[in-house]
Amino acid sequence: MSLAAGAAGRAVRTIASSPGPAATLCAAGLFAMATAAAGPAANPGPGPHVEAHTEAHIEGPPPGHTGGFGEPTCAACHIGAPLNEPGSTLQVLGLGDGYRPGQRHPVTIRLESFDMRSAGFQASFRFDDGQRRGTGAGEIRTLDDRVTVVRAEDADTEYVQHTRAGTRPVDDVAEWTFEWRAPETETPIVLHVAANSGSGDDSPLDDLVYTGSFRLTPAIPEPAKGRGAH
Repeated sequence: MSLAAGAAGRAVRTIASSPGPAATLCAAGLFAMATAAAGPAANPGPGPHVEAHTEAHIEGPPPGHTGGFGEPTCAACHIGAPLNEPGSTLQVLGLGDGYRPGQRHPVTIRLESFDMRSAGFQASFRFDDGQRRGTGAGEIRTLDDRVTVVRAEDADTEYVQHTRAGTRPVDDVAEWTFEWRAPETETPIVLHVAANSGSGDDSPLDDLVYTGSFRLTPAIPEPAKGRGAH
């Protein structure tokens, strides 16, 4: 994970990227749960097991698939390559300089992958220290129809993720932008992101999954400008 400057001077947090095989990731970003084959094998051999599920999650994964605080990722359903296989880049834009308590921050999740036909993601902001560690931090607001916010029935954590409209990349790049209002307290917060892309064949096989964990701290205020010496 590194910190760099974006093309427009924006701060960017980046998960490792290096040349690799063409990525065929989570088909349509749907985080679909399906069998690893067309039907059950009479004598299944060694290898990963995928739980059967008849319904694809067209509007995004179930809550709790960011990989943070013991959660699974979409790799729980999609198989075919190790987690974070080289060949794609996962970035968070807009929070590289830290957050300002109580303020609203536009945040962009950006996934770039070779020959990507479809894409999806899920992310969450949670406190990283103290008694509230692992609980939701701040509030998320959508800005367009490419993302939505969901919440688990037995938890107070918000999850932001793609919608059906947000599964279409442009020129091998998928971006999702939303607004996050930081909590009033000045305490470390962790942003967990899981993202994938695919060839659009609605198959969970031969998928690659990418995850990132970004620790956010309050921004250091700029010093007040003095009047200078007289």
